[in-house]
Amino acid sequence: MRPSSIRFQYFVGEGIVNLDGQLQEIIDELLAHGISLDLAKKEFEKKYIVGAVKRSSGNLGRAASSLGIHRNTLRNKVGILNIRLPREKFRVSPDITKKK
Repeated sequence: MRPSSIRFQYFVGEGIVNLDGQLQEIIDELLAHGISLDLAKKEFEKKYIVGAVKRSSGNLGRAASSLGIHRNTLRNKVGILNIRLPREKFRVSPDITKKK
C-alpha cells in the first residue's frame, strides 16, 4: 500500500471519523513555518498526554489506559517531556482546618 493511499479513519460510535484532511492542514502549516519533525512530535505528544489526563480528571492510571500505555510509562513521559500537570486534584479545600 502506498503511503498516499493510507486513510486515517476510525469508527467512533455509529460514525466514522476521518482525520486525513485535518492532519494534512496541520502538516502543511508546520512545514510552512519550518517546524522540525522532532519538535512537531514532541509538542503533539505533550498535548495528547495533557488531553488524556484532563479527560481522566487527573487520574494517571485511567489516562495511561486510554493512551494504551502503562501508568509508569506515562509518568516517565511526563518527566522526560517536562509536562506540568494541573495540581487541582491535590489541592486542600480552604474549608478544612487543621486539628489542634
